[in-house]
Amino acid sequence: MEESKIDTEAYNPRDLAIGINRYNFSTQLLIWSGIFFTCFIIAQLLSGVIILMYYKSADISSIAAHPQDMNCLRVAQMLASFFGFLLPAIIFSRMKDGRSFRYAKADNLFHPVLFVVIPLLVLTIYPLINVSFFINKWMPWNNWMQGSQGEYKAIVDALLADKSFGVFMLNFLTIAAVPAICEEWIFRGTLQRLFTEKLNIHLAVFIASLFFSFIHFEFSGFLPRLILGLLLGYVYYYTQSLWASIYVHLVNNGAQVIIMYLNAVGIYKTDIDNPEMPDVWEFIAYSIGFVLLSYAFFYFVRRRKMLTSSDTVDK
Repeated sequence: MEESKIDTEAYNPRDLAIGINRYNFSTQLLIWSGIFFTCFIIAQLLSGVIILMYYKSADISSIAAHPQDMNCLRVAQMLASFFGFLLPAIIFSRMKDGRSFRYAKADNLFHPVLFVVIPLLVLTIYPLINVSFFINKWMPWNNWMQGSQGEYKAIVDALLADKSFGVFMLNFLTIAAVPAICEEWIFRGTLQRLFTEKLNIHLAVFIASLFFSFIHFEFSGFLPRLILGLLLGYVYYYTQSLWASIYVHLVNNGAQVIIMYLNAVGIYKTDIDNPEMPDVWEFIAYSIGFVLLSYAFFYFVRRRKMLTSSDTVDK
């Protein structure tokens, strides 16, 4: 009986967490990088093998030419997200804390009023994102990997070509829901969280957002994605809830999927790939809206913390 108890304790996952926390920040960052890039490369290879086996080709243009046969690609994309982003995040979270949820603050909820405030907050930054899109065009990196960016656009267009509602729901899952959960867990829940242990919060948010934008390898949208990353990072930091940043990410990606679907069925016509430069009055009005919504955001974040503290005291 005594030997069995000792054996069980020897494999306590908390022991591994204690072990990794003994290392300095640089070593822990190296461990994070090793786990992430190993999983990311394996995920890309797995996705590529699935696509090659099913379509008998790795040529993106030929695959995109058959939009009615894209479900295998959707499955491959979701698997790539799970194995490339979520898996390394969970592994590192367990190594840091001994649990999958607590280190990334994935066990914390946010104030329910933010379900309304957050989408409006995302809406008010779109003029800034549109301005950054035009600034990005002047940057030297805008044309990096242009061939890959063209292939990515062809695939997205093919995924969204089917106008049925069932396919729309599959696209929402593939392009919005799954990436929101998986990417937030790795970039905000582990990378940004790790940086905040060593760096100023603003620098931690910026570096995590920089890497978040870079790893998409879609440089024509590098600055807009960086700005989105900053919003995601600050929402995560102030709410102390991974689900809050996941919700922001879901709202942003989901809105794009919805707009593209409405565009495809002819309800709402717009060119989402080429946004218009906002007028000065529009930029000012949205900026004022952002300030007011930010005030509401912080108010309900404080309310949530007060309620949580009160519940803890009562217990």
